[in-house]
Amino acid sequence: MKNKIKILLISALALVLGLGTVHAFSINEMTLKFAQLSDTHISDRDNTSYKLLAQSKPLMAAAVRQLNKIENIDFVMFTGDLVDSAYLQSYRDFFTILSDLRYPSLVAFGNHDTASISSETGKLVPENTLSKPEVLKMFQDAIPNYRFDKTYYALSPKKDYRIIVLDAVIGKDLTPNGFMSDEQLEFLDNELNEHQDKVIVIFQHHPLVQPFESSHHKILNADKYLEILQKYKNPIAIFSGHYHTTKIIKQDNILHVSTPSLVTYPNAFRVVSITNYKDRTIFDFYFHETTMKDTQAEAKALAIASASFAGKDTDRMTTITMMKSGRGGTKNTKAPKVTEDEILD
Repeated sequence: MKNKIKILLISALALVLGLGTVHAFSINEMTLKFAQLSDTHISDRDNTSYKLLAQSKPLMAAAVRQLNKIENIDFVMFTGDLVDSAYLQSYRDFFTILSDLRYPSLVAFGNHDTASISSETGKLVPENTLSKPEVLKMFQDAIPNYRFDKTYYALSPKKDYRIIVLDAVIGKDLTPNGFMSDEQLEFLDNELNEHQDKVIVIFQHHPLVQPFESSHHKILNADKYLEILQKYKNPIAIFSGHYHTTKIIKQDNILHVSTPSLVTYPNAFRVVSITNYKDRTIFDFYFHETTMKDTQAEAKALAIASASFAGKDTDRMTTITMMKSGRGGTKNTKAPKVTEDEILD
């Protein structure tokens, strides 16, 4: 009975928020422009040692206001950890703020977005949080463009582009590590095989290539994932969060893009414009820091290795040209030798 009540509350959420308007994706244009926000961690909790959870809602609301002033965005993607814990009230708050966004939105699952299952007791952790099926049902009801029956999916917003969204959340014992199931890897391989003529844009919470070393946050079977990608030569860009840092790494025809959290320094999001030509694809990266400068200063004071989280200039505002042969652009492919497990959770 308790779970049925949860489902009814979740289903009613979309009606309460008035999110019934469907935004159509545009088609038949050579440029794709989107925003990526990550790790909003909406919560009513107090601040942690480095996450400004108490300011999570005003930070997201400020980002929505910034986005609404930017022209010609095709969609906004939230790459996981929408909430800090999967409580129904936190999701109500997230979708209430999201309802002010004038652009269509989609989401990827993060490790904070659903309850974990205790391997010892089989119960949800933390208590009274939502299971993954419950959260998926909420996404289907509350997000007009989430018309998918799984936590991973693909779509073509424009004819030259294929969007793939993946879910590496393990869902047991609150582990921040990721793992790509065989089912998803097969799905990815099929998608890449069927769309070799398109620019591939992948969104997921966990990075495939770590922006810095963290044994407790990486994708455990990243080698199998990368092996699939290396079979294909069309431009591929992977956008992730999870590490709360700012980094762009280029490896041949693959871009690995880490985007910071809204609740930790530098409290920023990305807008990316991709233009596809016959012989090359151009990626233009724009970096938008929060307008809440006092809050950003507080986040910087709390952050360990704040410069690492902010990244270099070329990790924030840059243009990368990728030739269709797989050549083009120059980026450092070596992650910095920094370990920050103690400040990630």
